[in-house]
Amino acid sequence: MRWSLRAVLGSLQLPVAGVGAALLAFVWRTAVTMPPPPPGSDGFAHGLAGFFLLVFGLVGFVLLAGGLLIPPGPGYGVEFTRNQRWLFAYALVSPALAVGGFLATVVASSALGGLGGLAGSAVSLVVLTAPLAVLVGVGWKGAQVAAARF
Repeated sequence: MRWSLRAVLGSLQLPVAGVGAALLAFVWRTAVTMPPPPPGSDGFAHGLAGFFLLVFGLVGFVLLAGGLLIPPGPGYGVEFTRNQRWLFAYALVSPALAVGGFLATVVASSALGGLGGLAGSAVSLVVLTAPLAVLVGVGWKGAQVAAARF
């Protein structure tokens, strides 16, 4: 039996998205249950742990959005519409935009003074709309499936 590239890549859609969702759940649980730094410490280890949780959460989110963006194989996977795939593409690109925007905010705040806070607000909007885009895309598909069944 000969496998096509589309069938092989399509078989990775749900496993990649599942690994991303599991990594996000692990990061969320770890962040919620992480104890506060002990009194008298400078909090460096706590902050370093928080930074690495942020990095792992970002990787999990990219895996989730990228997995949903992979086209399904023949006979398995979830077929998303073009607009839903645009939402997942935005969610995949937005972390890079947020990191670039953060670096630009640092430069802008030193060069422009008070306008750096405005740029930081714009970057935070990009970061907050990415999970919203994934939720809207998956919810939209769920509503389509529910409407087709009932």
